[in-house]
Amino acid sequence: MKQHGSATLTVAKRKQVKSLFETQQLSIAGLSRRFQVHRDTIRKWINRTSPIDKPSGERKKRVITPEYECAVIEYRKQNPTHGAIRIALALQSRFPFANRGTVAIILKKHGLTKKGQPRPKTKWRIPVGRHRLQCDIQELPAIKGNKGFEYKISFIHLRTRWKYSEIHPDCQTETVAAVYQRALDSLPPFS
Repeated sequence: MKQHGSATLTVAKRKQVKSLFETQQLSIAGLSRRFQVHRDTIRKWINRTSPIDKPSGERKKRVITPEYECAVIEYRKQNPTHGAIRIALALQSRFPFANRGTVAIILKKHGLTKKGQPRPKTKWRIPVGRHRLQCDIQELPAIKGNKGFEYKISFIHLRTRWKYSEIHPDCQTETVAAVYQRALDSLPPFS
């Protein structure tokens, strides 16, 4: 048996982890410290039935037989509005390997897909009106040796671009609401 290249636990240790968890009811945190691995690794090996790595080699190639291809084309001709998912579901009784990906490949190969209409590109702009304020809160390092942070709370009048700012030791709701009220008093009138 070939072990995964970046495996943190051997197969014997994986078995031991599962055994200790089930028989001695050791905690996940305790097992994590004992085996010096992350808790998620312990959870993974506790929940798996086998201590052997799952294969990570090449995936199987898509199965597109001529009969399957003909069935997809025929179904699409009979139901031109059905997409790849509906076609795959309809054909799974006859072809258990039918899936959306293979149906899409077949439809594209035979030119039976509709090209999507590109969306018109519109330049998005911030709506600027007489009654709009923008609030910005900026976290700054404390000034002159104080520990922690200070917060610059600013309100910008979007019509005139006038700005009102204050610096506070916190940015709680009450503080921001008080700054907002003072900003309304000093910024230009909305009417």
